[in-house]
Amino acid sequence: MRRSGLTLIEILLVLAILVVVAAAAAPAFRGVMQDAELKSAGDAIRTEWTRAHVRAMKTGRIQVFRYELGGRKYTVQPWIAGDDALEGNESADTGFGAASPKEDTVTGEGFELPEGTLFAAGNAQQESRSLAVEQAAADATQFAGEWSPPILFYPDGSTSDAYVLIGNERDVAVKVELRGMTGAAKMSDVMALDEG
Repeated sequence: MRRSGLTLIEILLVLAILVVVAAAAAPAFRGVMQDAELKSAGDAIRTEWTRAHVRAMKTGRIQVFRYELGGRKYTVQPWIAGDDALEGNESADTGFGAASPKEDTVTGEGFELPEGTLFAAGNAQQESRSLAVEQAAADATQFAGEWSPPILFYPDGSTSDAYVLIGNERDVAVKVELRGMTGAAKMSDVMALDEG
């Protein structure tokens, strides 16, 4: 009488085949996970830009977005103009920071992209109405090092024309673009870093 069942050798052979298949699939799975992290980082920037756009219109103050080139840090801060003294505001100095604790503002403690992603490149168009803010941003000691030119969000709903490339170690990136006239932000699909 013959027994139906699997021998130990057959079970080990099946397990060996499964290990080989898993080892072959692991790099592809890791790439999919890294692409998802890139998209998540791009979405976070797009969301932060939308918040800054709305905050600028809501508070009547220019919002300034900056990021660390080659790093993960970024910040959004209100710009306090010299004419705030006319409004009876106690912080009449020109510069960065929250003018009032009641306002819905981020005071520059900063944020970070997810681990494994970084700001690979970017650009913001300079314009004449933003010169004072850009000069103060260049002089600000809190932005020492490789920080980007400021991306500005104005109370009238317009913004700087800008883009950032968020990349990872596989030399792939997503491009997040900001339209100056409307303040709309859009994100590209994952692409090679040198395509951006």
